[in-house]
Amino acid sequence: MVDTNEADPQARSFTHPDFDVVWARFAERDVPFLVHIAVNGHYDPVSPSFKNNGRGSSAVGGDAPDSNLGLVAMNNSAELFLSAMVLDEVFERHDGLRCLSLEHGASWVPGWLHKLDFVERSSRAVAPRNCTASEVARERVRFAPFAGEPIGWLIEQLGPDMLCFGSDYPHPEGSSDPIRRFEATMEGVDPLVAEAFYAGNGERFLSATEPPV
Repeated sequence: MVDTNEADPQARSFTHPDFDVVWARFAERDVPFLVHIAVNGHYDPVSPSFKNNGRGSSAVGGDAPDSNLGLVAMNNSAELFLSAMVLDEVFERHDGLRCLSLEHGASWVPGWLHKLDFVERSSRAVAPRNCTASEVARERVRFAPFAGEPIGWLIEQLGPDMLCFGSDYPHPEGSSDPIRRFEATMEGVDPLVAEAFYAGNGERFLSATEPPV
């Protein structure tokens, strides 16, 4: 797992060439790396002043983010980290390097892909790519959505390959019946696409080979 953000102006980005030796090892060994919720170092995406709102705590307890705004912002550090990995061309420097994002949800991903391409079009000071930033992300990054997110809509937006089933049961975000909650949002999804979501996508991504039929 990767510590995705540090509030230290002297720290180096994980996209710095000094870390290429690390990414090269993942690529050479054909092993994906994971970005997981809570590996944020000392970074807090929600300013403490937002919690001083005169309404009292909205914390849900356990190891969940400590407020409803924390839940809203729980993908922020992963979004910044993955954006840096794409825009600083780390994935392109290391053929086969790939990442699985866990417990950041996936509802934000369609807009993120559009944002990557918008940012790249708006900052053409960087060298031109052979493909768009969003195409790099689609090829190299996978996401495990939360139960209750709109899986059918996400598949329409992202295609059949980017989402991988996960629940984290018995933690609260896993819910007591994640399959039912996923299925409730998957009406009309092709059975082969559903099977890919539940098993095939993850197996292919983790092994970089086709799973047995």
